[in-house]
Amino acid sequence: MARTGRPAAALRRAEELGAFVETYAEPGIPAAVKDLIDVAGQPVRNGTPGLGHRIAGTDAPVWARLRAAGYAAVARTTVPELAWSGRTPGCGNPWDPSRDAGGSSGGSAVAVATGATVVALGTDTGGSIRIPAALCGVAGLRPTHDTLDLRGITPVTPSMDTVGPIAATAADCLRLHGLLGGAIEPVPALADLTVGLPVHLWAGKCDPEVVRLVEEAAATLRAAGVKIVEVDLPLAARHARTAGYTTMLFESARQWWAEYQRDPSGLAGRAAGLLRAGSEVSVPDYERARELAAAIRAEVDAVFGDVGALLLPTVPVTAARLDEETVELGGRAEDVENAYYRLTALASVGGHPALTVPAGLSAAGLPVGAQLVGPRRQEATLCALGTVIEDGPAARELALARRNLQDETVRTQP
Repeated sequence: MARTGRPAAALRRAEELGAFVETYAEPGIPAAVKDLIDVAGQPVRNGTPGLGHRIAGTDAPVWARLRAAGYAAVARTTVPELAWSGRTPGCGNPWDPSRDAGGSSGGSAVAVATGATVVALGTDTGGSIRIPAALCGVAGLRPTHDTLDLRGITPVTPSMDTVGPIAATAADCLRLHGLLGGAIEPVPALADLTVGLPVHLWAGKCDPEVVRLVEEAAATLRAAGVKIVEVDLPLAARHARTAGYTTMLFESARQWWAEYQRDPSGLAGRAAGLLRAGSEVSVPDYERARELAAAIRAEVDAVFGDVGALLLPTVPVTAARLDEETVELGGRAEDVENAYYRLTALASVGGHPALTVPAGLSAAGLPVGAQLVGPRRQEATLCALGTVIEDGPAARELALARRNLQDETVRTQP
C-alpha cells in the first residue's frame, strides 16, 4: 500500500527521527506500539540485539482491545534496551532533532508529536510514558499500577510496570484508557477540587523555565475554580528515587540476568551493566526498598485525604542535547537520566496514576510538561484537570506550535 498525503509525510518524518523499528500498511485508525508489546505476527525485539526476542503469536490483551475498537498497528516504536533508560538512543526530538526525545517510550511520543499516528501505546515503570511525552509536547497517562492487563508485554519491573496511552490531549488519553480496560470514575466539580503543590520536591532543582510554566498551569487551575495549596512529602523527597531505582535493578535482574549470562550477545548497551548491578542487590536491600515504597505510598495517600491531586513538573529540565551526559540543576551538574527521573519517581514508587500534559514552551521553544498525580483509579479526575491546563494560554500556544510543526512536515516532505 503506497503512503500518500499528510499521514505519509508524518510517518516519513517520524522515521527520519528514529522513532520506528518497523512500519506496517494496515487499515484502521493509525496507532504506534512500543517494541515491548505483542501484536500478533509481529516481532518483539525489546530494543535489544537478541535478549527476549519473540514473534507474537497473539495480541497482548490491551492491544486486542484497541484493535477491536478499530485501531491498526502501523508502526513498532523504538525503545532502549529492555526499556531501561529515560532516553531512547537514536531517536531525535521533533522540536529539535539535535535533542533527546526522552524514554523509554521515546518512539511512541515522537509518533504522536509528529502526527504520524493519533495514539501510541507505551509502558511506564519509572516514568517511561511521562518523560518522553513531556519532552515531545504531548500528553501521556500512567494508569494506576496493577489495573490494566500486562500479559503479552515484556516485563521490566513487575511491581512498578504499567501500560498506557500517549496522545495529543488529556481527553484522548482518558478515552483510550477506557478502551484499554481502565476504570473511569466520576469527577468532582472543579470548585470542589483541591490540588497540592509539593514545591519542596523541585525547589532549587528545576529549570526556571519549567518552574514558570508549571506555576502558570497552577494559575490556570486556580482561575477555573480549583483550590491550590502547598503540601509536604518529606519521605518521598528523601527516598522515592532510591527506592524505585533499587526495586528496578533487583526485579529486572531477576527477570533477565540468567538469560543474559547464557548469551551475553543479547545486550549491547548500558542495560548489561544495569543487570549486573541488579544481580548484586541483596534481598535485604530490596526488601528495604519495598518497605520504603509502602511508606511513601502511605504518605502520599494521607495527603490525598486533603487534596484531589498533586501538581508538579514532569521533568525538571527541557530536552537535553543528544550528546549531553549531564544537565545543570541548582548550579550543579546532574546526570541526564537522573534528572529526567527526579520527579516521575513519586507516582511510580507509590503505584499512583499520573498524567503529563503540555504546559507550554520554554524561551528556546522546547516543550515543558505539567504532571498530575492522583489517588488510585482517579485517572478521570487527572484528565479533567489536565484539560483545564491545556486550555491555558501557554499550553494553547504549544498546541498551535505543534500543529504548525506538523504542517511544516507536510510542506517539506517529498
